[in-house]
Amino acid sequence: MYYINPSTWWIGGVLAAVLANFPIQCTEGEATIFNPPPGETCGSYANPLVAQMGYGYITNPDATSDCGYCQYANGNEYLSTINIAPGDKWRDFGIFLAFVISNWALVYFFIYMVRVKGFTFGMGPLFGALGKGVSSVKGLFKKKEQKQDQE
Repeated sequence: MYYINPSTWWIGGVLAAVLANFPIQCTEGEATIFNPPPGETCGSYANPLVAQMGYGYITNPDATSDCGYCQYANGNEYLSTINIAPGDKWRDFGIFLAFVISNWALVYFFIYMVRVKGFTFGMGPLFGALGKGVSSVKGLFKKKEQKQDQE
């Protein structure tokens, strides 16, 4: 269901266009705080691990305590966690546009087929029965109203 929802493609395209290459600066409350072993700086201790992971950065690489690790350095790193690539913005827009155009065409097709050609798509008996049911319920209320007016 995820891939047949047009909102998936709209939001993916918008996020890819807006967040691509957007620099991320973590505040103190957003960064993960840790202490390096004695005699090492935050950068010398954690930079090899950060480089191996391929995303994030150390907020204070020269400090010897209270090191901060920010999970994302830019919008591309965040987008990769939600399976969106910055280069997909036009593809996502095209898929969304295909949804819009096909829905527009289907609306006009069905309006033409029902209103102009008079097709019921097999629903005539169903709607005929429903119409009779609604009419009979309305008739009950009209009888009650007439009865109250006479009293």
